[in-house]
Amino acid sequence: MVKEESNTKVQPKSEYFDAAKNIRLVPRFCEKTVDKYFPQFEKIAHNLNWPKPYWTTMLQSVFEGKAAEIYSALPSEKSSDYDTVKQEVLKAYELVPEAYRQKFRSYKKFDSQTYVEFAREKEDLFDKWLTSKKTDNNFDNLRQLMLLEEFKQCVHLDLKTHLDDKTVGTIHDAAVISDNYTLSHKRSFKGQNVNTSSGNYKNQSTERTDSKPVAQNKSQSSL
Repeated sequence: MVKEESNTKVQPKSEYFDAAKNIRLVPRFCEKTVDKYFPQFEKIAHNLNWPKPYWTTMLQSVFEGKAAEIYSALPSEKSSDYDTVKQEVLKAYELVPEAYRQKFRSYKKFDSQTYVEFAREKEDLFDKWLTSKKTDNNFDNLRQLMLLEEFKQCVHLDLKTHLDDKTVGTIHDAAVISDNYTLSHKRSFKGQNVNTSSGNYKNQSTERTDSKPVAQNKSQSSL
């Protein structure tokens, strides 16, 4: 006779995370080094196996200044999502890719700086820009980043704003979005100046606007 198996199964012991006990291990938040804070926090959280749903609980205990204000202003469903909180805080401190790009491009040497110090600061700003864009030291990613920046500098301001609002990874994607935007708005931007607010180029049209024929050079021999 086969012995019937019991319907009662041993349930695995539920994991319990004591947030209050671990809060003391959360690194101190400093508004002057926000860009370095999140990688440091994430490294500690991974090493100590903190469940990600608790990360925002840990963060809010150390947030101060503008970060605390941003966190308090978020609705409950967003304030419990770590990636959303991180993005909103970085945005508040202007530590998003576009801000890094502008800082890198606009940074000039101070009279009190040596050229070595200036070069080091430029390099640091460039690295922050690349890191925020997650190029991962990949040549093709870097290539597309440079091409996209150049493309945006050559288009009209409202089109650039439209592209900035989109998640664009390649210059081809930017071109397709730009063509669709132009068609939907029934505009060609012909003869309009491109965005000049960030040192962008001015459109130099090569088309002739007059209807007069070009006079033939007298030095040319007649056929």
